[in-house]
Amino acid sequence: MTETGEAPGGRGAHRGGVRLTRRGRIALGVLAAGVAAALAAVLVGAVDPVGTEGARRAAPGVSRPPRATPTPSPTTPVVLDWEVHHERRLRAWPAVPTTYATVVHDDGDASYRRRGSRIVEYVVPGDDSNRLRLTTYAHRPRSLTAWGAREAARLREYWPDAEVHTEPVHFHDRPALLLDATYTFSPQTPTRTRRLQLLTTTAGGRAYDLYVEMPRVPAAEHIGRAVFQGARDRLRIDGV
Repeated sequence: MTETGEAPGGRGAHRGGVRLTRRGRIALGVLAAGVAAALAAVLVGAVDPVGTEGARRAAPGVSRPPRATPTPSPTTPVVLDWEVHHERRLRAWPAVPTTYATVVHDDGDASYRRRGSRIVEYVVPGDDSNRLRLTTYAHRPRSLTAWGAREAARLREYWPDAEVHTEPVHFHDRPALLLDATYTFSPQTPTRTRRLQLLTTTAGGRAYDLYVEMPRVPAAEHIGRAVFQGARDRLRIDGV
């Protein structure tokens, strides 16, 4: 007999095992629950690596660190909104970016008026270094080549350091000339200016001159080329 008064192998013993008291069973249950909770946390972390800390950062009212904005590149495509203007005096429908505003509807030079020319000019408000101008002449020149040579000479007369390149092109299946000029606009503006210019004529005997001026710095030049190409491709004139 033992001190408890029960023989070994009686009702209070577990065969092949160790008897646990009520307190021991409770402790074992608590330990098992803790292991299960830890295992669940590991599994949740594997599915959602952000975890509850990330959920708190993403919760409304708590902002994430701002993402860095990529720096614009001169090779990034330029997206422009266009507006078509009907210029009756010019018998033309120029397309102009909506960021440009009309500043000139005719030219004050008497020699222009004597030749029957009409001018419309658009600039970016507050920055007249970005300029789009369309001019029409009542009389078509006898030769596009001669007209291009005169225009190049006129640019060099105004700006002695002007570099002008001329290239024959087509505008809506009609012969045209492309002038690509670079010059220093004034001593007060040391940044050089680039001008892309299209000279073309119509079957009805009129001549048209479209040009875009821009500062010759990579970002402004990238946008200016896009403005010129878009304005050239969208331009509609009587007789073409």
